[in-house]
Amino acid sequence: MEPETCSSPGDFPPPALFPNISSAQEGDLILARCLVFSHVPITHIFFCKNGVELANHMVGKGQFTSTLAIQLSAESSGTYSCGYRRRSSLGQVMLSRLSVPWLLTTGGGKDDPRNGSIATNLELPAGGLGVSVSLAFAVLSLLALALGIHLLLQIGKRTTSPVACCPLTMPPIGDSQVHTLKLSKIRRH
Repeated sequence: MEPETCSSPGDFPPPALFPNISSAQEGDLILARCLVFSHVPITHIFFCKNGVELANHMVGKGQFTSTLAIQLSAESSGTYSCGYRRRSSLGQVMLSRLSVPWLLTTGGGKDDPRNGSIATNLELPAGGLGVSVSLAFAVLSLLALALGIHLLLQIGKRTTSPVACCPLTMPPIGDSQVHTLKLSKIRRH
């Protein structure tokens, strides 16, 4: 049984969806590219609109991208996302999580004073943007912390140098004798 592609929680990290527009006119062609960041071979890349599978593209070995062409019209408004499918070694179909959704809104139908032009806006939903910004901040913070630790270790290596000393010789210790050890001059290099 095949899982529901646009409603399944998914087993793998999500791909990214990159539409190529900021505004367009009715009839224009919009291209939305789905890019998979995976080292695991995939079999299909699928596109969803409003939670329903819109297109399903078979991909060849080593392919990790597919493009959806959308003819811009009043009916093209909706929330778009993409995901990918692969088969396990046992033949089981496994899905990725869906990409962060992109909202395509159109306005300006035939009754609109703008003479039928349609403007499109691609917006991240507020929740998706918050997660993305939080994740970016966390990654940058970790990078800054790693750089700070690296610099501290480098400074520590430069100020610490090996101590040169003469060979230590100890007189034999008897059962009831306590000896003190004298060190010659210690030099720093």
